[in-house]
Amino acid sequence: MRAVAVVPGTRDSLHVRSDAPKPSTGPDEALVRVVEAGVCGTDVEIHQGLYGEAPPGSPFLILGHENLGVGESAPAGAAVAAGDLVVSTVRRPCPERCRPCASDQNDMCLTGNFHERGIKGLHGFMSERYAESPHYLVKLPPHLRKFAVLMEPMSVVQKGIQQAVAIQQRLAWDPRRAMVLGAGPVGMLAAASLRLRGFEVYVMATGPEGSFKDRHLREAGITYVSTKTTPILALPKKTGPIDLVFEATGATAVVAPAMQVLGPNGVCILSSVTGGQQMVEMDLATWNREVVLGNRLVFGTVNASRAHFEMGRRDLEAVEELLPGWLGRLITRRIPFTEATRALQKPPDDIKTVLTFD
Repeated sequence: MRAVAVVPGTRDSLHVRSDAPKPSTGPDEALVRVVEAGVCGTDVEIHQGLYGEAPPGSPFLILGHENLGVGESAPAGAAVAAGDLVVSTVRRPCPERCRPCASDQNDMCLTGNFHERGIKGLHGFMSERYAESPHYLVKLPPHLRKFAVLMEPMSVVQKGIQQAVAIQQRLAWDPRRAMVLGAGPVGMLAAASLRLRGFEVYVMATGPEGSFKDRHLREAGITYVSTKTTPILALPKKTGPIDLVFEATGATAVVAPAMQVLGPNGVCILSSVTGGQQMVEMDLATWNREVVLGNRLVFGTVNASRAHFEMGRRDLEAVEELLPGWLGRLITRRIPFTEATRALQKPPDDIKTVLTFD
C-alpha cells in the first residue's frame, strides 16, 4: 500500500512509500478508503523531526490526522456502512483507562499515555486505506464532501468554544465581541463559528488588509485587521472591550497579548502548541491584577472528542447553508499525495492544503 510517511526524530524525512502495511480489519473494525488528508503545522513539525512517535516495531510513521474517507466495509449493526462518507477522530485512550478516557473523553487524558493517529504511536491517515473501530468514525452527509476534510480542525474549534461557554456559566455573561488571532484554517473556522453564534468578530493576522483572506472573511460579515498596522493590544480602543479571544497562530509572541487584550469577565482560548524556547517580556504584575480584578479567564485546549466532531458537523452544515461555497474556498490547494513534499511549501495566500488520494 502507498502512504506518506516520516522517520520520527529525523529532520526532512517526509517521503512516499509503496510498502506500507495493508490494513487488516478485525471483526469489529471498518475498512476506509482515504479520499483526502489535510496538511497542518503539526505534520510540518513532525517532518522537521521535532516530535512524532512510530507504532511499536515500525521504522516509520504514516503521517496525517486530518482526514476524509469512504467506508468500504463495516461490521454488521455499526453506525457506519460501506459507501458512507466518514471522518475519524484522532486520539485513542490510554491503557490505564483514566477517568476521562473511560468516559470517552480521550482528549482530556490524565496519564499522557494516549495514542494519536499520525502523531503518537499509531499510523495516520495519509495512506490509501486504514482500518478503524466504527466508534471513532463520524458519518457525514454527502453534500459536505467538498470541504469535509476540515472536520478535524473544526472539532478543535468546537471544543474551545464549547468549553468557554460552559466555564462562563459561572456568571451572567452576555458576550458581544470576539477576537480571533491567526487567519489559518483554525482561525478562519473559529471566526465563522463565532459569527454563527452572533459575535461581532475581528480576525487579526500579519497579512495585509485587502488580501484574499480579508476579502473572504468580509463575505462572512467578519472584519480582518492586519497586525502590521494595528497592534493586538490597540484593537479594543477602536472596537470596545473584547469578550472572547481565540488564539490560533502557533506564535509564541502572540500568547501574551492574547491574554492581555481581554475585557472584564472575558475568556481567552489558547489553541496553539508553540514549539522551541522563546523569552517574551511581560508585565506580570499588571496582568495578574487585571485577571483577578476583572474576573478574566485563560485556558488551553487541544485535540477533541467525538462529541466535538459531531458539533463540528453541525456548524459546517450551518455555515454552508448561510454562505454556500465559502467553506470550500478555504481549501486553496489540492495536491496528489504522490507529490506530498510540495504541500510543505506554503504560498502567502494559502489557507488549507489537502492531499488527494481518490
